Amino acid sequence: MGDDMSRAKFAGAAVLVLAVTTIVAGQGFKVYPGATKFTPPDNEETRAALKALPPGTEATYYVTNDSFEKVAAFYKGFAKEYTIPGRKSGRKLPSGQEIKQTFFIFDGAKDIITSKSWADVQRPYIGWITMKGFVPEYHDVRENVTAIVLTQKK
Repeated sequence: MGDDMSRAKFAGAAVLVLAVTTIVAGQGFKVYPGATKFTPPDNEETRAALKALPPGTEATYYVTNDSFEKVAAFYKGFAKEYTIPGRKSGRKLPSGQEIKQTFFIFDGAKDIITSKSWADVQRPYIGWITMKGFVPEYHDVRENVTAIVLTQKK
């Protein structure tokens, strides 16, 4: 009888974990409290970046003055954090400021390629990047802003 009771408790715990995981994975995107919707400047670079998105995909921008760590902690509470394989951490602007970036998946997909709802959280906000040879040049940098870019596929 002890083994049956142990199995029943284990099965009950497993169902509870599965239910909680499903609820957390299914919550979807929420705007970070206090973040405001942001419209990037209408310029050639921004239009080119938006045009590069797959058909039926749209990006919505939000910004906040809160720290990267605080915003990331908010999304870690209900979304799956994702790191792009091979991407180096510790990237820096010419000013020496570290570029902090992570991604969050809201639909339970395994990566941002297969996801239909994910966000890029980054500080500082960088409007666009051009390359001079192999050296990136950063434009429209807002050093005291954390950006949240929601990407959704229809």
